[in-house]
Amino acid sequence: MRSVVFFLAFFCAAALANVPGYELSLGAEVRDGTLKVAPIVTAPPGAKLRYDVTTTRTGRSGNSNSRQSGNVTVGDAGKASLSQVSVSVSPQDRYEVRVEIFDGARVVASETLRHPE
Repeated sequence: MRSVVFFLAFFCAAALANVPGYELSLGAEVRDGTLKVAPIVTAPPGAKLRYDVTTTRTGRSGNSNSRQSGNVTVGDAGKASLSQVSVSVSPQDRYEVRVEIFDGARVVASETLRHPE
């Protein structure tokens, strides 16, 4: 089977404008029937942030929902990697991945990937 990679940047839509100084990259791709999301946040060095990653998928094989959350401290280079998520998908599936970054109670960055858009 030929491996096809779809970069999902075209399917990403910012839900909210990010706070200045905070950026979020979903790092999403589909390869061999697996959606992989490897988010990276750019923020002030030393910032202590919390994040939520929510995935939903609806397809012929049923529905799945998952939520991961955690804390991260931004490194000296101003970047931090969040938990990676992998979900089995087929071209007919509908899925959504939402990542939110919090500084205290405030959302400072948010991105949502939807397929199909």
